[in-house]
Amino acid sequence: MAHWFHRNPIKATNAVTFDFGGQASTPLARNICSEARSARSNLLTIFADPTRDLTVLTDAAEKYLSILRGFVEPTVDPNSQRPPAQAPNSEGGEVESMEVSSSATGDSKLRNAIKFTWSNTLAEKHSSQHDFVFEQINILFNIALWHTKHAAALAGAKEDIAEDDAKEVHKCLRSAAGIFNYIDDKLTVKLFERTGDGTDLDPNIIKAYAQQCTAEAQEVTVARAIELKHASNLVSSLAFETGKQFKIADNSLKAVEENLVQKWRKYLQLKATFYLSYAHCYNGQTLLAQDKCGEAVRALKESKTQFEKADDLGRSYTSTKGAGKSAKPHEHAFFRRLLPLVRRNLEKVERENGFIYYQKVPEVVPELPSKATYGLASPVEFVMPSKHEDWTAETYNGFKISKPDAEKREKEKDDAPKPVKEVPVNQTDKESSNSSGCTIS
Repeated sequence: MAHWFHRNPIKATNAVTFDFGGQASTPLARNICSEARSARSNLLTIFADPTRDLTVLTDAAEKYLSILRGFVEPTVDPNSQRPPAQAPNSEGGEVESMEVSSSATGDSKLRNAIKFTWSNTLAEKHSSQHDFVFEQINILFNIALWHTKHAAALAGAKEDIAEDDAKEVHKCLRSAAGIFNYIDDKLTVKLFERTGDGTDLDPNIIKAYAQQCTAEAQEVTVARAIELKHASNLVSSLAFETGKQFKIADNSLKAVEENLVQKWRKYLQLKATFYLSYAHCYNGQTLLAQDKCGEAVRALKESKTQFEKADDLGRSYTSTKGAGKSAKPHEHAFFRRLLPLVRRNLEKVERENGFIYYQKVPEVVPELPSKATYGLASPVEFVMPSKHEDWTAETYNGFKISKPDAEKREKEKDDAPKPVKEVPVNQTDKESSNSSGCTIS
């Protein structure tokens, strides 16, 4: 099984009370606020521990996301098209209803009523917005990150991972990719404010996360194909495609400020190079089986060259500063297993070429197999949970929202969230007396 030693930290946030004061004018309105506060607090606790059961996260996430929908989308009585009555203000006049003006855009009158503050996974600065869509984005971001950390925890728990666990790892990574795609395609376009580069709202960063998750899901497929001794050309093509996915993720980060992503990019470059080495190694086996021994020698030499580059990247990763905890990927068993395989195959083809084939070794590296037909991972499409059953027209109409006070909002505190104290996850290493030295952040 693959090992994922680089994980950016879970996003931190300030507590939210969902206190609407007198604007939540009915017991039903106040009850949904209490439910939202409780569901959010419970979900934030789960985010800190990637070793929890997947169903625990899924149930908690579904509940809070279903409640959030009622703050983003209006809830109207299907039997009445009339807008809710407006409540009188303290001076006897009518409060300006935000629902009537927002209904044209399909937004809830509550959408901009509360301020949310979140940290960013890379940038040290935090971001704040009065927007429940902003809250949806950040919650989903953490749900996706948790899936990646849970996958790493399962994969690293023991050397011989059970088939059911491998399936869960694979599904978690594909689900995370789907969530990141949903954020990028469906939610960020709804924001009134798109903050600057380097934040988690940067499309380059979101795309890199999605592509990395897809590539890591494909790593599971490669490991499975090797374990079951599938045809070398299939393993080669899968490894080649996996390396390309990591390269695409790395390219997505080129436009982001270097000091924010240099460590992350080292990880993506290492993985891209590592799987290119795998691809040439298994392509060498394929070429030998086709009696193309000279080309096989060249392919195996290229595999060794790429492995040496990956080894250099692993050492560079260790000394590079940035998000994610320290790791020594070049010392991990998962990494070290490849070099003996490359050496054995290279020695074999050189020996065969010297005794049997006498073929010239070409200077040009043989082309790798075309795109794999089987085993390519794809993101699991994310579907937002339905609105919570407690969101009725009566509940919604129990909120009497006035026009926001710009001066009051300007004075609101914007304290930086405290970092999440995550439960550490160590990856085992069967070939070492202690753990691999790879700690998932």
